[in-house]
Amino acid sequence: MSTRAVFPEDEIEQQVADAQTATDLLNVKDPSFLRYLGLRRSRFERNFDGDYQTFLDRAESALKIAYTRFALRHGTWGRDHHHYHNERHAVEIISDRIDYLCEKAGADTLEPLDWVLLTMFGCMHDLRQREKPDLDFPIGANEQASIDESKRILRKVGWSKREDRDLFDTLELMIAGSTFNTRPRKDPNISPAEAATTAGALAPSLVQQLEEDNPDWKSDPALKRRARLTLIASDLDTANVAEPIIKFAKSGVRLCKEIEYRCGRDMSEESAQPVFNFLTKGQKAYFFDLHQFDSNLGQKVLGAMKEKNAPLVRTLCDHIEERYGPELEGGVTGNEIVDEFMHKAAELSGRAART
Repeated sequence: MSTRAVFPEDEIEQQVADAQTATDLLNVKDPSFLRYLGLRRSRFERNFDGDYQTFLDRAESALKIAYTRFALRHGTWGRDHHHYHNERHAVEIISDRIDYLCEKAGADTLEPLDWVLLTMFGCMHDLRQREKPDLDFPIGANEQASIDESKRILRKVGWSKREDRDLFDTLELMIAGSTFNTRPRKDPNISPAEAATTAGALAPSLVQQLEEDNPDWKSDPALKRRARLTLIASDLDTANVAEPIIKFAKSGVRLCKEIEYRCGRDMSEESAQPVFNFLTKGQKAYFFDLHQFDSNLGQKVLGAMKEKNAPLVRTLCDHIEERYGPELEGGVTGNEIVDEFMHKAAELSGRAART
């Protein structure tokens, strides 16, 4: 039986070893993120009464470190630029999606520091993207490596694994739950091809396991909070299904380009078939079969928006299938299919705005 892999520090961690180094880099490369943190803190202090200064100071330091490492390791500052999993994905979660959730549900829907924990999740859950998969464990290797690094960040900024155990354990489960599971939810003997349309986010399975391991979990506020935040974090990570169709399409294209980049294909003719597959049956499988909102809050705030998007997503994918399928003609490139996908998404977006 294999043991869980250990993911030690890499050169990016050593390069950005503390919050001051991160702040210095942010002042040069992305001062807007520092301004965002300042505005976020001011908003928090207006909404909530209480002595949260130490927690907020540490959280800000952790966010600076995580964001800077993300930008250097896989983002726009470094040499391994991933089109989807980069610091901009962190921004869309911590700014657009969390702010939207807070606005629509109300700041008092969650405990004050829960909003901060969700923000930390947004910056930390995708820190690593180059780890070797380990199919013996349900938690993805990238997610486990991100958990390991996040724990080192928490300790770096002043938290203690012993004294702040609940913080460590909660963030760990939230990040682990963001694994988009490749295993089936119901039948463990299902084939890989069938699993592609019966799997999804790992969060519900981890929460179920948490409940089974702790029969009295409902009487434990810390465990109830951990379970709830894990499901909400998973919903925030995949909330593109409830965003305007043009944003949904852009996120799909970003992930598509990242896959082609990771596979070593440029967006020429050699990428046409995988791009076609991803932007048609791949998007439909994700939207209609793999994805669901797992938290009550996510379903309440975002569920109706996903339902509204459903016919638009189907029309968008069907258009690409009709335009290029069933057999791709010679000379068609991945870029051409992407351009057509975005052109149709813009057309559908315009129609939606007029109705």
